[in-house]
Amino acid sequence: MVRDIMRILMVVAYFVPEVASASHVYFDLAKSFVKNGHEVDVITSYPRNVYLTEEGKDYSLDEVIDGINVHRCDDRYLRRIPLIRGISQFIIPRIYASRYRKLGKSFDACLIYIPPLPLYRFAKKVKRMSGLRSVLNFQDFHPQELTDVGAERNRFIIGNLKKLEREAYGHSDHITVLSEGGVDYILNRGGDCSNISHIYNGTRMELLETNKFKSNFKKREGIENKLLISYAGVLAPYQCVDTILDAANELSEDGEIIFYVIGDGNSREGLQRRIHDEDIANLKLMPYQPREEYMNIINSSDITLVSLDIRMKAPCLPGKLTNLMGLEKPVIATVPFDSETAKVIQMAGSGIVVNPGDQVGLKEAILKLRSDEDLRRKMGENGRKFVENNMNLDLIVGKYEKIFSDLMDNGKG
Repeated sequence: MVRDIMRILMVVAYFVPEVASASHVYFDLAKSFVKNGHEVDVITSYPRNVYLTEEGKDYSLDEVIDGINVHRCDDRYLRRIPLIRGISQFIIPRIYASRYRKLGKSFDACLIYIPPLPLYRFAKKVKRMSGLRSVLNFQDFHPQELTDVGAERNRFIIGNLKKLEREAYGHSDHITVLSEGGVDYILNRGGDCSNISHIYNGTRMELLETNKFKSNFKKREGIENKLLISYAGVLAPYQCVDTILDAANELSEDGEIIFYVIGDGNSREGLQRRIHDEDIANLKLMPYQPREEYMNIINSSDITLVSLDIRMKAPCLPGKLTNLMGLEKPVIATVPFDSETAKVIQMAGSGIVVNPGDQVGLKEAILKLRSDEDLRRKMGENGRKFVENNMNLDLIVGKYEKIFSDLMDNGKG
């Protein structure tokens, strides 16, 4: 039986006003728990990447946001010292555990966003301290994703992460993943099928409805007569955004098509150079936008893009996909055909999948959707229906409430 009221602790390295998708995923989830009458506390880090309008602002270490008790850890020193910054993911669990101890509160269940993978040690520590049982929500799989794209080469760090990964899969109270492929991934690495659940990231349907009717971005930018194609997200080598620039270059003589790339990351400067050097006039690069404006851009778009490197083999889903589909936008995904992203898009009938790096295939997909407005509309409707049936946050919250209740019952023994 699901309890009427629970005291829930959520632990996530990124929380509002952070621009990372993790912050919004857990903010929406926390608000939905509060809406259902639960008491929610969040332990998180001090904000790092914020919108331009928030830069330079000081944030309280304890704050109540929309009924959520937010407890920030002042871990800014970890970012200032290069040696410590490299191993900070192993230090954060201790900092969070100290914050937990100082709260002096008891909780019924704990939900932890992974990565960073070492937060499993936080779960282990608080269980030893107070008996609190935790759900590890694996959004990404480290070190697999890091080594796939060469983002992590330190053998010591990789070795420690692999060791910790095996321990987490084999000894966690419960694990949730974003895809069926994620279940198999963990089972093949020592996980127990009895304590693994597939739960998509959820979206608030009322939020989508609120933003559905705001679509004045094209008018503001003076591009009302153009086909707007947008990509919003991290600008990193493993996102393969260069292929988008290639396609834009190929279509530069087509005066009806315009590309907007919104985001930030370590590939941004290289992309800016390419745009300048190759005179890609039909593509505009913008920084991260506040959430309402991000929704406005997506809602104003005719076609949306998702892009991942061919080397990304771990079974994960981009956080942006839920919003793109929920706002009824057709998606062109340049992702491996056997990826979870491709499977969801094909299952939903919400877009076209193109192999990463295939600029010709991307160009052809764009031209196909440009010439067929009915197909764009149908894909958008299909995506929305899939989100309503599988990614509705009310449905997601109910699944977590059941898991929490079961953990509480099992913990009594």
